[in-house]
Amino acid sequence: MCCTPLNMTRSLIIFSISLLFLSNAIGQNIKASALERKFNLNLLLIKEKLIADSIVNIYGDSSTVEIDKILKDTAFLKSLIQPNSTRFDHQICSIYKIPFVIKPLGWTSDYQHIFSKEQISELDSIISKFEKLTKNEIAIVTIDSSWTTQDKFDNLILSIANFWGVGKKDLRNGIVIGINTELRKIRIDNGYGIEAKLTNFETKEIIDDIILPEFKKGNYFEGTRNGLLALMQKIR
Repeated sequence: MCCTPLNMTRSLIIFSISLLFLSNAIGQNIKASALERKFNLNLLLIKEKLIADSIVNIYGDSSTVEIDKILKDTAFLKSLIQPNSTRFDHQICSIYKIPFVIKPLGWTSDYQHIFSKEQISELDSIISKFEKLTKNEIAIVTIDSSWTTQDKFDNLILSIANFWGVGKKDLRNGIVIGINTELRKIRIDNGYGIEAKLTNFETKEIIDDIILPEFKKGNYFEGTRNGLLALMQKIR
């Protein structure tokens, strides 16, 4: 089936309407963190373009056929708008050869599953209170080892920092702490508005002197929490 501009436009319009309909039907998560709400505002438009570009580049003239398949795949459509389905995004999207989007699950997004629910709740609580007090935003994300390599880890964390929009737009006061224990990688990305209070050298000191000693003992929560509190002390 030939993918004419008219056919493609019609399919994308139907696709967009389907996403909006499902989004309204499911509704917003009132318990979502400020970071999640901000991210979700633009998520549908971002994914529409991501999916459209991927389909056109991969399937070419048969793109409209693939879009028709997606429109009939309720599980996939729901995965685009339901935060709870994030854990399975990479499995669902692989069916269509579409890159999945790493979404924030709160201030702490533990994709490597190194924290307990109680520990995630404590980290989220610390960050939330700090954000309300200072307006500074801090996100913690642990990365599944199958998603990246040692060479690509730093760029992935930087991309997440930019994609999630951590920090107030006008203040650029966000910090992202990226962790993968299997690759033995930690990266802390500071927004431009943070750098006046927290230098790269000071950030490295926090990693080397506070976080890593606990990590080497397998105390991932303690190392992350202590590092988080040290960062907060610097930028308060």
